[in-house]
Amino acid sequence: MDTLIFCGLLATIVALYQQRSRTLVLAAWWIVLLATILLLSHHITSSLKLGLSY
Repeated sequence: MDTLIFCGLLATIVALYQQRSRTLVLAAWWIVLLATILLLSHHITSSLKLGLSY
């Protein structure tokens, strides 16, 4: 999932570099931000099961 976020960020940077419309760049940025927030909330609420047994 992290790879998808980095791909979204790269696509947003490419859109900026190619001077696409402001609406497209902002939409891409908001989509990447939403994906990042959803992924973060999923990771925070999931159990990591880091029980240590020696």
